[in-house]
Amino acid sequence: MPENPAGVKLPVWEEMSDLDKGAALMHLLKRDWEGAEYAESDYPCRYLDNPALTALSPLDASRHAMSLGSNEGMWESLGETEYERLYYLALESESE
Repeated sequence: MPENPAGVKLPVWEEMSDLDKGAALMHLLKRDWEGAEYAESDYPCRYLDNPALTALSPLDASRHAMSLGSNEGMWESLGETEYERLYYLALESESE
C-alpha cells in the first residue's frame, strides 16, 4: 500500500471508493490528453471520499493516481462500461 508524505497508508485501487476511483481516472485521462506537467499543475487529482486521500496535496494526489496505473491500462482492465461509470460518477460529484 502506498504511503503519503506523512506516512499514512494510502488505499490501493481495490480499497478505494467508486468516487475516488473516478477521480483518479479523471486525472489519468487528463494526463493522456494534455501531458503530465499540465495535468499536475492545472488539473490535479482531487479525491472526493477517503480522508487519507482528500488530505493529500494536489501534487501528491496526482502522484498517487499515477501510481495506480496508466489511463490505457485502466481502460483495458475495467472495460468501457465500468470505466465510464466511475469517470462520470466522479465528474457529476465534482459539479455538485
